[in-house]
Amino acid sequence: MPLKPLLVLSVTSLFSISLFCHSAMAASELPAANAEKQFISVQDQQQPVWVKPWQGSRQRGAAIIIGPTDSAASGSGLSRYLGNQIPVYGWASLSIKATEGLYRPNFATAAEEIPKAGKAQLSLNSQQKAPRFSSSQLLELRNFQQGLMVDSLNQLQGIEAQFPGKRLLIVSDDSAGMVINLLFEAKLAKPDLLVVINPYREYEQIIAPQHRGLSIGQQLSEIDIPILDLQSADAHQISITETASRKALNKAKSSQHYRQYRLALNLDNQSGWEQVLHHIAGFGKTITAR
Repeated sequence: MPLKPLLVLSVTSLFSISLFCHSAMAASELPAANAEKQFISVQDQQQPVWVKPWQGSRQRGAAIIIGPTDSAASGSGLSRYLGNQIPVYGWASLSIKATEGLYRPNFATAAEEIPKAGKAQLSLNSQQKAPRFSSSQLLELRNFQQGLMVDSLNQLQGIEAQFPGKRLLIVSDDSAGMVINLLFEAKLAKPDLLVVINPYREYEQIIAPQHRGLSIGQQLSEIDIPILDLQSADAHQISITETASRKALNKAKSSQHYRQYRLALNLDNQSGWEQVLHHIAGFGKTITAR
């Protein structure tokens, strides 16, 4: 019987292929109503940005919206709702594609498969699913993913300039966990208000302790910009578990610099989305009043 071929790809190559395929699929998804499709160049690929200008006489600035990883620029559910509705409050919405999800591990990589530093490779049988990453592989993928996020947000500056004023950065789920880390490491320009919705980072236990870094709550306490922290009961379990510690670690901040709200409604319906919009609009108003 002939041997089945092995597919040998670097983890970043796998991630790049996934990014390209997902971009093609995302183009067909519907954006917020009356949004204009513009483009930015990320890793030599054209990525869509759905732009909806502010409405009415209030012109507060721009709100950048990034949903969970694996979601399209056009968004779905909460992200699409915010992109459609926040312009009513004087914020132009700029909705960009989140990066790909990093890892959905389901079996361990053998010790001999773990790559040497700088040569991260995975040997995948054509019938196998994605392997469980080692600490070094996971760090490589996270760095690659965060690099994409930095590139995307840097490329947005030209579009942001169309809407002068304050800048909101609204991020959800694992994208929020990534952006918090990037702001903590000073790899992103600081927004005037950071809105995190159900933030979390998965598989922290896989990363070697010396490379693990601070928790989300600790990083938020070190970021010196106003932060709105929203938590729903239907979030990822990691985010729910860390809710109390995020608040406790930021209790020394004034209400003008950190607010946490536990939402009364889940985020699988419009009533929950309306509650999120209410909190963002309220805190956003205090930012523009300064």
